[in-house]
Amino acid sequence: MSGLLLDKVTAYVRESFDKKLVNQVLPYGGEFSSAEIPFKSYTCPAIFIACLGWTPKPSGKRVAGRGVRSVSMAAFVAYKHANRVQRMNGAMLLADMLCSALSKWRIDPADEPVSLMPLDEDPTAENLYSRAVDAQTQALWVVRWTQDLKVNAQPGQLFDLLAIHIDEHYQPGAVPAPVNPDRPPLAVTDAIHFPQEP
Repeated sequence: MSGLLLDKVTAYVRESFDKKLVNQVLPYGGEFSSAEIPFKSYTCPAIFIACLGWTPKPSGKRVAGRGVRSVSMAAFVAYKHANRVQRMNGAMLLADMLCSALSKWRIDPADEPVSLMPLDEDPTAENLYSRAVDAQTQALWVVRWTQDLKVNAQPGQLFDLLAIHIDEHYQPGAVPAPVNPDRPPLAVTDAIHFPQEP
């Protein structure tokens, strides 16, 4: 459910920024900090988007009832430049633009298993400057916001709608050489059957 929100936010942010302005927009597993920089390959400017958790109640007044959750989201803006002031200004500008884009996001109320709500409150932004980040000639900012969603399907139906289960059966072995070289070569095919409920 929240994975769907992460996918939609990532796609929306990617659409909101030209590649010349933001080179990469990627989902991330959690908080992005100076400790992560040596272990992550990326090209600046970059934005990493993470889902940080949720609570089973709405944060605003757009949606109510069972199946509602308030999701805590974050976007980490990494900007690289040799000049400290210019990299700080570059990251700050992107964080400001991201806040504005998220505040204006009007989600199409499509008939989906999960309904995503627009933001009730504008995002917040914070400078994550540290000596370790500065040593990498980078600036790092974080944009945080809370977004509500409502589940419109039962958990079993939701799994069926958002996942595909594939069983594959094969036997290892050698393909025998063709007896008659005039025949076409052996062809291997797969058959995938999706079970249909009555």
